[in-house]
Amino acid sequence: MKILVYEHACGGDFADGAVSPDILVEGLGMLRLCVAGLKVAGHEVTVIFGEELARFNPPVEADCVIPVYSFMDAQQAILKACASVDAVFVIAPEMGGVLHALVKLVEQTGIPTLNCYSSAIDAVSNKVNLYSVLENRRIRTPRTRQVDGVQGVRELIVGEFGFPVVVKPVDGVSCCGLSVVNEVSQIELAVEKVKEFSGESFVVQEFLRGEVVSVSLLCTGTQVFLVSLNKQVVNLSTPDGVSCYIGGAMPFNHEKKQEAFETAEAVVRCFSGLRGYVGVDLILTDDGPVVVDVNPRLTTSFIGLSYVTNFNFAEAIVNASLKNILPTEADFLGYTCFSKVETPNIDVDLLDLLYRIPEMISPPFPVPDVRDSCMLICAGNSNSLEKAQFLLEEAKKHLLNIMT
Repeated sequence: MKILVYEHACGGDFADGAVSPDILVEGLGMLRLCVAGLKVAGHEVTVIFGEELARFNPPVEADCVIPVYSFMDAQQAILKACASVDAVFVIAPEMGGVLHALVKLVEQTGIPTLNCYSSAIDAVSNKVNLYSVLENRRIRTPRTRQVDGVQGVRELIVGEFGFPVVVKPVDGVSCCGLSVVNEVSQIELAVEKVKEFSGESFVVQEFLRGEVVSVSLLCTGTQVFLVSLNKQVVNLSTPDGVSCYIGGAMPFNHEKKQEAFETAEAVVRCFSGLRGYVGVDLILTDDGPVVVDVNPRLTTSFIGLSYVTNFNFAEAIVNASLKNILPTEADFLGYTCFSKVETPNIDVDLLDLLYRIPEMISPPFPVPDVRDSCMLICAGNSNSLEKAQFLLEEAKKHLLNIMT
């Protein structure tokens, strides 16, 4: 087939100058591994890049690259491409309704997508709505309340939550705008921070302790295939710092793995129209799994899974979305882990060298008006998680040495 893969950080977001380096490397990593898998399966792949990013010749082996100069330009490019492709895969965040709007845009052309249906994306993107549905099905979620100002946060803390609490966007992704609030003096700054991402309305949530994980699933809309339990590495900060998703490891062996799988499957079955790749984020507490988020899109765990699953993961998404076919079993070839690493801005002449280093998934591209940069590296495939983590650290040291 001819397939258009649109990744928002590399496309319209970069073209508008609105992308941060840490989000860019996640997006490029997903795009790169997705295109590679589709190419191995024999598909012809087109991608869209912001024009400035395209000039760096990112290591994405697509058959055709369309440069764009703004997000509006990217939307027009998607519509134009729909006249000559067989399917479209949108990789974008839920925040601000971007994913929903782009998938709906493609649906209106009549061209099939490899995504969840736009109606399902809308149903799970708002955390308050998501939790309401799950609570009605007796699936545990964090206590969460929607508020719209400093006073609302204070009243919730005093009357219901106590400290600490989490303040975050109602439709946030990748810890954007999230703060852990431990005392009254931090409330105002947390509200200012979250409103940069969420407008006037956001949520206050109880802080839960436990192992932060995700479950990756493939879905046809009626059938569910559980792929893996993934460890997530996150940094949850107070309002004066930056909360961020750092990386992950998979497959992750945990005593509550089966409970996590059962919970994730139950979550997906609560919503019609979830198909292709779906990620469910959970916290494994002493009392069992708690659902934090449902991602109706490709997640960064896909990068690691592309290295260790015994099937072509990108092609499995095509089969699940368009053919209602799921893998028969999920065996792992080994263990892998990946991580984002902050870097200084580099001389662009180094990029060609960095492209050739196997552990480098996304090099630290210069981003306009940003002082520091970020790279994403992956340890590949090892016979133990400990060995994968060791190799990741060695790769990190080697790459930083090259860049400094």
